[in-house]
Amino acid sequence: MATPKPLTKHKKANGYQELKQVLMEAKENILPLPQTLELSREKDFVACCFRDSNNKKYYLLSDSCINSLIESAKELEKNKYLFKLEQEIYKNMPIDFEDVWCIALKELAGNFNKNPKNLIKNIRKRYPYLFMDFNLSLNQTY
Repeated sequence: MATPKPLTKHKKANGYQELKQVLMEAKENILPLPQTLELSREKDFVACCFRDSNNKKYYLLSDSCINSLIESAKELEKNKYLFKLEQEIYKNMPIDFEDVWCIALKELAGNFNKNPKNLIKNIRKRYPYLFMDFNLSLNQTY
């Protein structure tokens, strides 16, 4: 007996998008600091931790720290995508990896939202001479 498929699709969690959403919501809820709070205005100021009456922690971060966190999250997502793309290229047995890699990067043009599997599948259809064809090689040996 086959198992039924779930009715809802599960979205892949994109850490960068979630971080961006949280920061945008935080921008809307800006409250002024009390006058008695003295913070150092040094350049190396990274974070301050506050505790409320329930012993819950709150952190105050500078704009530069938040921007660097966002940039590192973007870079991490990009590197993760490029790693998946590299794996997909190797799975399809290219004759010359560098040629397929260059074509794939041109196809992306900075848009890292495409599915790597579909991208390589389309490249393989358009440029079949860049990949090994085992059916053709088996027929030639016999």
